[in-house]
Amino acid sequence: MLQFRLPPLNSLRAFEAAARHQSIKLACAELHVNHSSVSRHIRKLEQYLGRRLFERRNRQLVLTDAGRALHGAVTMGFSLIQYAFMQLSRKQRPEKLVIAVDPDFAGLWLVPRLGEFYSLVPNTFVEILVERSVPDLRDPRIGCAIHYGEAGRDPEIGEILFRSQLFPVCARDLMLQAPLESPNDLDHHFLLHDRSVTEWGEYLRSCGATIDLNVTTGIIFGETALCLDAAVRGQGVALGDDFLAAIHLAEGRLVKPFKSAVLSKNAYYFLVSERASPSPVVKAFRAWLLRSIQSVSVRGR
Repeated sequence: MLQFRLPPLNSLRAFEAAARHQSIKLACAELHVNHSSVSRHIRKLEQYLGRRLFERRNRQLVLTDAGRALHGAVTMGFSLIQYAFMQLSRKQRPEKLVIAVDPDFAGLWLVPRLGEFYSLVPNTFVEILVERSVPDLRDPRIGCAIHYGEAGRDPEIGEILFRSQLFPVCARDLMLQAPLESPNDLDHHFLLHDRSVTEWGEYLRSCGATIDLNVTTGIIFGETALCLDAAVRGQGVALGDDFLAAIHLAEGRLVKPFKSAVLSKNAYYFLVSERASPSPVVKAFRAWLLRSIQSVSVRGR
């Protein structure tokens, strides 16, 4: 009995290249095959799965939901295979990966999941540099970075990882002290602010709250982790999000009292070193990171 029931690997290679370039023409140039060959491989995969992987819009290929899921898995698989070959060819010399990371992303997202990545690339020495500002990617030590900044103003070499939905979160016991069934009930609770008071104002305007709530009261925290920790301890209601608050929500330390949310004006970006090409371990990390973020996105729907 076959252990792995997979479609032809050449079909997966053609699909990965077309998805990455969003173009069959560019995939053909990379793989040195003709247009009909790549198209045939993609049709085989779609027949194998029984669903479409691409939509064609204005001469551009756009991944469907099924296509995005498959692309994440294929990219991660190819990256790890490439990394394994690299490690074996170097006779198991440890590879070093230095990641410059925003402190909130490091503490609330990356560190709790880092064991999963390390299990995929065990012969790697990982170093995390906490950086609030945009890291200097000319630094030869840094392989990649994760930066928090205004959405729509991503650095030229960066790609967006996620843009959060913001919504109130609190300890479950807090709802026993005073009603918290709609945004209008926030008038009876202490507000916790992440770095500024502006996000609470934006949230209240977006959800159509009818109360005249003074958002300049409460406590302002310089880091998201501190703000959420105060909420976990029942000290007030904070604005959490579907990514950085995910572990607190999944483990029951925080709850969402109601469903209304507002799209954050900021986003997290993945940046790579200004070297000519990312190393295999950086590619493996990026593939794992995108796959992990996608899994949380799907569960949060």
